[in-house]
Amino acid sequence: MFGPTYRLLKVLSLVFVAMIFYSLARLEFLVWNWNLFSGKAFADVLWSFVVGWRFDLAAVLSLSAPLVLLAIIPWPQKWNKAWLWASLVIFWVLQTPFFILNLVDTEFINFVGRRFSYDTLFILNEAQGKFLQFVGTYWPLFVVNTLLVAGFIFSAWKIFTGTLTQWSWPTGKKLKLWGSHALISFFVLALTVVGIRGGLQKKPVNFVNANIFSAPLLNNLVLNSSFTFIKSYGAKELPREKYFTDQKELLSQLNGSLKGSLLEGRRPSQPQNVVVIILESFAEEYIGPHQGQTFTPFLDSLKEKSLSFENSYANGRRSIEGIAAIMAGIPALMSEPFISSHFTSNHFLGLGTLLGQQKYSTGFFHGGRNGTMYFDSFMQSAGVEKYFGSVEYSNDKDDDGVWGIWDEPFLQYMIGQIDQFPKPFMTSVFTLSSHHPFKVPEQYKSQLPKGSLEILQTIAYTDLALKKFFDEASKKPWFKDTLFIITADHTSMRYRPEYENDIGVYRVPLILYHPTYKFPEVDRSMVVQHIDILPTVMDFLGLQEKDKNYLGSSVFVPGDKVAINFIDGRYILAAKDHFLRWSPGSGQPQIFSIRDWSGTKELQPQSDANLAARSQELLKKLKANIQYFNEGMWDNKLYYPASEQAISGSN
Repeated sequence: MFGPTYRLLKVLSLVFVAMIFYSLARLEFLVWNWNLFSGKAFADVLWSFVVGWRFDLAAVLSLSAPLVLLAIIPWPQKWNKAWLWASLVIFWVLQTPFFILNLVDTEFINFVGRRFSYDTLFILNEAQGKFLQFVGTYWPLFVVNTLLVAGFIFSAWKIFTGTLTQWSWPTGKKLKLWGSHALISFFVLALTVVGIRGGLQKKPVNFVNANIFSAPLLNNLVLNSSFTFIKSYGAKELPREKYFTDQKELLSQLNGSLKGSLLEGRRPSQPQNVVVIILESFAEEYIGPHQGQTFTPFLDSLKEKSLSFENSYANGRRSIEGIAAIMAGIPALMSEPFISSHFTSNHFLGLGTLLGQQKYSTGFFHGGRNGTMYFDSFMQSAGVEKYFGSVEYSNDKDDDGVWGIWDEPFLQYMIGQIDQFPKPFMTSVFTLSSHHPFKVPEQYKSQLPKGSLEILQTIAYTDLALKKFFDEASKKPWFKDTLFIITADHTSMRYRPEYENDIGVYRVPLILYHPTYKFPEVDRSMVVQHIDILPTVMDFLGLQEKDKNYLGSSVFVPGDKVAINFIDGRYILAAKDHFLRWSPGSGQPQIFSIRDWSGTKELQPQSDANLAARSQELLKKLKANIQYFNEGMWDNKLYYPASEQAISGSN
């Protein structure tokens, strides 16, 4: 009999096929990125697979729900063949693209450090015209994935069109037969709903439920890309959190409420230029010697002559987020990048706008294709006068064949353009060579050191390009009156165990170098972040901010500061002594020592009064940052008059 219940069994067989292939995709994810997982405990990796089935089932059943409903409907017997093929086609159409997405994430995870989500669709624009390069670079992965997709499609067809073992219906009236079917249908529907919800808990399973490990990479192994895309699609963009009713109290909890710059009375007497250098994927852990080897000899030497910080953090995990934080002081405290969100039309004061008002000439350099991640359009909004990309460079022989112009020639080109800028000037450059697929120019392949990660040789190349940039720039008359700020847009792959926790994946360098000016004594262990760069520049130049974004603070203003990040519904706060994990609505935060490199030794505030007080103090700061940012986005009010500063001491 080919009745409704038989159809349900057919659909469940497809769910079974999908679950098997999702496990294969997770296995591929693990094997391809084994160099990142090799230091993890085997028990944790195995548990990732077990817990991952919960998220796999939620995703597969969400996409299979239409087939379950079609199977329950009592179609006429003569429609059986049409139903069979229609259901199979629907399964292929709904499931195959998402299965492919999981396979793509095997390598894509190295670009952004998280599973693909709806807000990541903007990245597809960056991949246009690069498909053949990607295939050429990752051809083993492409071959394996092609076979897996073919196997997925074939297995579904083979099982679905095959014959299941027949059974005998209970004898009796048709009413009894349909009663049995109704009972089975109810049972299957109930299981489908429970599976989509991820269990019988009060709230459906979400990103936060996958955060069972301290290492974000293991949590991404738990997840699958179908689940993260489905959950992020149509999700509430930004909640209107209201933790404070008194504006003065709200502002007093923010870094920007601190006063007392160490630069007072010590600023240079001559007008100063500013050069902000943003290094692609240049995690803090890549700088300096490790196990007797360094990939950054130039930056190592420059740090010795500079002001640098040991607790400096990016405000996002993607380039598009890092640029907004550095050039406009806007952190990534929502799922969608500010630059590609509808909030980008809000009023904001970029570094170009603020310095342009002071008669500075301004420019932004990026050797990538013009239009990459909307950088050129965003720079106009940020008040930057001139944009220099691969079009302006206009020399294809220096193109790396994937992303744009090699760092070495592009940085030299930048010096030539700066020579033509009216003084004083502010300019920024975003490098690109230390990026997948981690290529270096042919003449350096045998000269530059290689490490345990592919990215490390490209780090060495960019370091060499920086050395040549500074060697040439030091010959220019503007060099002696220029503040150089060096940081990275975000981090990349881990290779030092002390960076494996929640905050380690955000730790980037922040180096301030000036050829002739001596910086005041600053607490180098103070927490600093990307959004501090804009107020730091304004402070160094002695320029007052009439309208102030209270989220950031000059690095020359001391105090008990925190850095905030957000990923998949969970906030991470880093302070000088501790860091917190907290999800709104989850009750009390988890608190860890800042030196807990593994992020597994959760402290217990209930047994320590001082720790309990500190935990609540930091949670209050976190809530203030959340409310200030969310209200700033929704109400288009990210700035308050500087005169509204609430206190004059530490907060």
